[in-house]
Amino acid sequence: MIAAAVVAALVGIGALGLWWWLRVPTLDYDTPEAIALFARVLNGEHDQQDRAISALAGAIDAHPGDARAHLWFGLANMHAFIGNDELPYAIRATRALDRAVELDPSDTSAAGWRAFWRFQVADNRGDDLAGPRRELLDAAEGDPRFTPFLVAVAMADEPLDSGWPQRALPPLEAIEDCGDGTASSCRTGHLFPHGTEGFHATLGDLKVRLGDVEGGRAQYARARALPTYADWPYRDAFEAWTEGADERARRLTNDDPGDDPTIFFASGDRACAACHEASSSGS
Repeated sequence: MIAAAVVAALVGIGALGLWWWLRVPTLDYDTPEAIALFARVLNGEHDQQDRAISALAGAIDAHPGDARAHLWFGLANMHAFIGNDELPYAIRATRALDRAVELDPSDTSAAGWRAFWRFQVADNRGDDLAGPRRELLDAAEGDPRFTPFLVAVAMADEPLDSGWPQRALPPLEAIEDCGDGTASSCRTGHLFPHGTEGFHATLGDLKVRLGDVEGGRAQYARARALPTYADWPYRDAFEAWTEGADERARRLTNDDPGDDPTIFFASGDRACAACHEASSSGS
């Protein structure tokens, strides 16, 4: 009995310690206000990151059944993990995205984000990716508006002989037209002021990776022709990137898979920021 009591006490202490490790101070925000604050983080106000996470935690406290609050809390923690690589962010992101899908199974965008995050977690841990790949591809079929972009980001830099980069291309090409003959009307807004540049950069990189250098250059040219391009914080970096298309293609076809390049969107501090960072925040 004493041993059982000790075990129970240790479990309780461990659970309390985990709760304390994962806890987030909450702020009194409703969901739209909290999302708007996190949008400022995505637009370049990185000093507001912890406040935005606390605001979204407060929105969840006030409305625990609000799937949208859980989704954005998950995205905020995922974004923080990308920048900080600290485990509590990853755990909170996983739990929140799971909860968002559980609360609203009809939200195909939430399912896409969860599949993308599960793929990233499995990849980082070195787990088998067969299941996460299938889930992500299925999610792209369910949400053809945006999840194909996540598929491309996740799979573009996989080995060419695996066939996965090739599978990422058709769904990404299929969403190039927003329905009005442009690639910009559905990809430019306050939350993602340079989403179209990021889209064309990613599609161009995928084409280059698959050996279609001219097709890639055509996508890069479409990015440069956008009216928002002049104010893109990553314009100079992108100009240098496009000049290296031939070299990237060469590295992809040599005998050393270890020097295969990644894609512009996923390189260094440009992850997420390439689409979301506003011009006023600088490069």
